[in-house]
Amino acid sequence: MEPDQEAILYYADNPVEFVEDIIGAKPDDNQKTILRSVAAEPMTSVRSGHGIGKSAVEAWVVIWFLCTRPFPKIPCTAPTKHQLFDILWAEVSKWIRSSPFLSNELIWTAEKIYMRGYPEEWFAVARTATNPDALQGFHAENVLFIIDEASGVKDIVFEPVLGALSTKGAKLLMCGNPTRLTGFFYDSHHKSRSSYNALHVDGRDSSRVDMDFINKIIDMFGADSDVFRVRVAGQFPRSTPDSLIAMEWCEEAAKRRIESPGNRIDIGVDVARYGNDSSILFSVMDKVRPVEDFEVYHHNMTTEIAGHVIIMIKRYAKEYLDVAIRVKVDCDGLGVGVFDILESRKDKIIDEIWEDRCKAEGLDPQVNWNQCQAVPRLDLEIMECHFGGKGGKVDDADPVEYSNSTGLMWGAVRKALKDGTLQLPDNDALFSQLCNRKYIVNEDGKLELERKEAMKKRGVSSPDIADALALALYDPPQWSFNW
Repeated sequence: MEPDQEAILYYADNPVEFVEDIIGAKPDDNQKTILRSVAAEPMTSVRSGHGIGKSAVEAWVVIWFLCTRPFPKIPCTAPTKHQLFDILWAEVSKWIRSSPFLSNELIWTAEKIYMRGYPEEWFAVARTATNPDALQGFHAENVLFIIDEASGVKDIVFEPVLGALSTKGAKLLMCGNPTRLTGFFYDSHHKSRSSYNALHVDGRDSSRVDMDFINKIIDMFGADSDVFRVRVAGQFPRSTPDSLIAMEWCEEAAKRRIESPGNRIDIGVDVARYGNDSSILFSVMDKVRPVEDFEVYHHNMTTEIAGHVIIMIKRYAKEYLDVAIRVKVDCDGLGVGVFDILESRKDKIIDEIWEDRCKAEGLDPQVNWNQCQAVPRLDLEIMECHFGGKGGKVDDADPVEYSNSTGLMWGAVRKALKDGTLQLPDNDALFSQLCNRKYIVNEDGKLELERKEAMKKRGVSSPDIADALALALYDPPQWSFNW
C-alpha cells in the first residue's frame, strides 16, 4: 500500500495502524502499547526481559517517524556496535525491504537511512554510545532519539538529549534489560518516573518469549535470582548490601574487549567433590581476559581432570610459544590428587613440549642436540591453592580486608570487575555464581564470604565456575611475580 497525504496525516498519530498497513507486521499487545506511547508521549522508557520483540518495535518506530514527519532527524544509539548495527540497524533494513513502497522511498546505508532525495535533511543515523558526543548536534522540528539497551549507556551520552527534548515535537524511546541499579535509565523508572511514560514488559506476559527459555532460567538459577529478574521478569536486580559482586559489573565486563601482550596464561582448576558440582578449567590471559571458554567436566576421576589440564597446557604451549603458564589447583579435597599428578609430571610435560617444538623446527633432539638448545622450553609452574588459607587485602590501596584466602581470591575478581580491568565471557551461569555469593563483616571487622553449605541451603548452586576464575586470578603467598 502506498499512502496518500491524508493517510500520512492519519498514520502520524496511529503508529500501530502504520505498522500493520504499511510495514505489514503484526505487533502484539505489548508492542502496540509501546508504539502508542511513542506517539502520545514525549519520553517513553521500556524495561523488559529478553525476547519480547523490542528491536522490532524500535525499527518500526524509526520507519514510522521517517514516513510521517517532514524533515525528521532520528539519532539511534546502543552501548555496542554489535547491538546497534548487527541487531537494530539490521532489523530496520529487514522491514524496509519487506515493503516495495518503503524500499523505494527510504535509502538504507551502513550508518544512515534517509528519504530519497534528502540525505542531509531527512534521516535516521546510527551512533555508538562509546562516544560521549554520540547524540550531540541534532536539532530539527521533529527529532526522535532511540536508545537501545539503555541500561548500558553512560549518563554523559544522555546529557545532550535532555537539551534537545525541550523542543516541541522532540521524542525519546529508551528500551533495555534493567541490568544496572544506577544511571539515567534506572532513574527513568524510579526518581524521574514522573517525566516519562515508564513501561514494564515481563517476559512471562509476552507471546514472543518461549516458555522453554523461561523454565530453563528458573531451573538453572531460580525464580528469585537476579538472572531471572533481569532476563525474564524485566525487573532491576535487587540492591542487596550483602552481595559481594554486582551484576552490572559482570554485564559491563562481558561487553569489554581488552588487548594484552600475551605474556602469561593462568589456569584455575576447581575440582568437584561430589553430587551436582562440576570440575572447571578457567584460563585467563595476563589476568585481564579469558583465553577461551571455560571447560566443564562432571563426575571425573582426578586422573581424568589432570589429563584435561595437560591437554590444555600442551594446546596453549603450541599456540603461544613465548607464554608462561601457571596452573592453580584448589587443593582442599579431591583437588590435591590433581595437583600431585600434575606436579609429578611437570618435568615430563615440559620435556614433551620441548621435543614437539624441536620437531616443529625440523630438529631431532637425539641428533641435533646443540641446535635444539635454542628452542625455548615452556615456563610452567603447578601451584597449590587453598580456599581456607590466610586472608588480608587484595592490595595496599584496597580498604577491604578479607578474613581468609577465599575472600582474597573473590576480592581480586571483585576489584578487577569494579575497576573495569577484567573481561568476562557472556555467560549467565558465571554471572549468577558471581552475583549470588553474600558476605558478612565479622567481629574483627573483616569481610567473610558466605560458605558454600549456606549457599546450597538457600537454593544456590556451588559457584564452581566463579571459583575457577578466582583461582586463575590468584597467586598464593609463596609465589611472587614481577609484571
